Amino acid sequence: MGNEEYGERKGISSFTISQNGNAISKNIGSKKKISIGILTVIALSFTGIYVYNYLYIEEKITVCNTRSCVQSSLVLMNCINETIDPCEDFYEFACGMFETNYPTYPNTDENSWTSIISLKVNSIVKKFLNQPNEDYEPVAIHKTRMFYETCLQHIDRDFTKYDLLRDVWKKINLDINYLNDSVPLDIETVLAKIQKHLNMNIFFDLDVDDDPRNSSSYSLLIISKNEESIDFHKRMNKETNNVIDNEDAHIFSDTFKSLVDELLNRDQKYSTKISIKDLINTTKELADFENEFKKIIANMNLSPYQIPKIITLGELQNFTDSAGESLKFNWTLYLRELFHDTEPKVYEQLMSKNHNDYEILIMDEKYLETVFTLLSQTQTIIIKMSILTYVIGILEKRFPEYPDSESCFSLTTEFFGMVTGYSMIHTLDNSSKAALIEMNDNIQWAMRKIINEASWLDDESKIATLRKLATTKTYLGYPDDYPNILNNLYQNLNITDNHLENLISISNFNAKNKWNSLVNKRDWKNIEWGMAPNEVNAYNDNSMNAIFIPAASLQAPFYFNGIQSLNYGSVGSTIGHELSHSYDDTGRLYNELGNVVPWWTNKSHEEYTKRTRCLVDRYNDVKIVNNRNNTIVFNGNVTLDENIADITGLKEAYFAYQRFLDIHGQEPRLPGLEQYNQEQIFFLGYANQYCHYDMVGWQAGRHSPNEVRVRVVVSLFPEFAKAWSCPLGSPMNPNKERCQIW
Repeated sequence: MGNEEYGERKGISSFTISQNGNAISKNIGSKKKISIGILTVIALSFTGIYVYNYLYIEEKITVCNTRSCVQSSLVLMNCINETIDPCEDFYEFACGMFETNYPTYPNTDENSWTSIISLKVNSIVKKFLNQPNEDYEPVAIHKTRMFYETCLQHIDRDFTKYDLLRDVWKKINLDINYLNDSVPLDIETVLAKIQKHLNMNIFFDLDVDDDPRNSSSYSLLIISKNEESIDFHKRMNKETNNVIDNEDAHIFSDTFKSLVDELLNRDQKYSTKISIKDLINTTKELADFENEFKKIIANMNLSPYQIPKIITLGELQNFTDSAGESLKFNWTLYLRELFHDTEPKVYEQLMSKNHNDYEILIMDEKYLETVFTLLSQTQTIIIKMSILTYVIGILEKRFPEYPDSESCFSLTTEFFGMVTGYSMIHTLDNSSKAALIEMNDNIQWAMRKIINEASWLDDESKIATLRKLATTKTYLGYPDDYPNILNNLYQNLNITDNHLENLISISNFNAKNKWNSLVNKRDWKNIEWGMAPNEVNAYNDNSMNAIFIPAASLQAPFYFNGIQSLNYGSVGSTIGHELSHSYDDTGRLYNELGNVVPWWTNKSHEEYTKRTRCLVDRYNDVKIVNNRNNTIVFNGNVTLDENIADITGLKEAYFAYQRFLDIHGQEPRLPGLEQYNQEQIFFLGYANQYCHYDMVGWQAGRHSPNEVRVRVVVSLFPEFAKAWSCPLGSPMNPNKERCQIW
């Protein structure tokens, strides 16, 4: 009888914690009917049940007190501003104290978790570079350390040999005679030689890219420049007390300065007191040209994601000819000069009778048209000046007169990113890898659920989309066969104890690999990641149908947070974000093989487009005031792909976490933040990754500002409003259409 009474009592008074943190009762005891007086029930409702409920909740809630959980709690508490209603502004609620507790670093106007983690990762890489070589390590690591050490030694002694660099300079033919008005421009030959010997582009970028028709092959790609690559005025003239006595160093320095002096101040004798920067600024015509060029580049950066357009060499020639009448850029001459002695097979095609049929990929037709119009309207001497000053600017970066340890570190990570990424292999242990794999599996499961529930997608397109998802590859942390990949990538690169020789050797090595890919099939086994494992970032490669999450992005507070609710909210949403790019407005054009071919029905394409219009309009309505008190209005078309990835990625991570809970059960809560249930912590994890401070303010680009990536995204997600009990009509739960695509 005693046991039976206990069982009955448990059936009446059992409580657990709901997903929104409220106490609910469950009948988990005897199913027999129990006769209890109504007055007794009412009395218990106002007294006993309340007390028992409170005590039972306190008993059932467990708290995670591991080091990781304590650290995660401190991070969140240092960012949360509890004076803000999360339903009014979730970004300010989650990140309002970030600037106070994580101020900007000296000499910077911004701070973010990305910059904080990057500093930590850089210290790991530097330690790795300073370690002694071990026999078991890939030879590529030894080459990288030798390059770094040689660069550092270069700092502490006078410049030794500039003959090698001067030889390259002569090969380009940028001598004093080149500057004379009587010498023809020969822009095709000059630009080709600069590309061939220094691996530099000036007025347009020439690269290789995946053939959109066949992802296993590459084609030449002509694209616009970006602002970071234009370095007309950005100089590395640093104050120093070092005196260079070496005669070669004087000759090297004077060669550049005399060239600029001859070009820009032909009536003014050279003076050692005049810097290159001062000389450049004396010519208004050059400055005006550079400013116009930069405006063109800035405008092109606003264009949405595009798929390369395939045209023939003859079509390209006609296109640029029509852009400028006085300057006819001979593309055949340029490419023949470039590939002569560098890639014979391509050169043979360009020398054939059918060379005009050689196919090329181009991006930003408007950019090419505008640039060649500008060049056509510009004096020959100004074009010569711009070429010269640009090359000087880049060479000053690659061959700084007074290099320091940071410039050596920057060069090493730039040239040997895949090798420096090897320093991260100890940041993931077996348990964290297993958890990541499970997380990725759950996110893939969530995306299957989302695709299956997409009522606007017809059956034929849905089956094809599920097939693409099933073949998607995910690279987490770093390559599986890392040592062999490194040795295969760098086996033909020779590194010596001569720093300048190394720089030129690397430039030639990279160019040769790039051009060789035009005649070889993609090497799927030796993939060089587009972002090294030591880079705090992630990306989707549509041609590979693959996503890459570098190890540097798998550091606290993005990962290793002690509880999976935070991990899923941050890294989980990042994995979901990259996976979702396969189904954004650009990614949906690529099939499971990474080829741009029709693989959806027209009906599904039309339905998709209808839904993007709602999303574009929604973001067009967003306005924020930046730190300069300027109101910013967004372009929903430009940010469309990233917005789709943000929204869908959060949904995937949320549903994936729900699956995790179904399998593993409820998690403990964070110490000091016990008032927040795990769903709320999930959304805090999502928002916290975007906490930042930037004095300059948001710059127009393909991503929305961090604040918007939190506010708008959660406001479109009903589960967020439910988790935080946001009333309908509040800013984070607006009474508007949700604009759902996936």
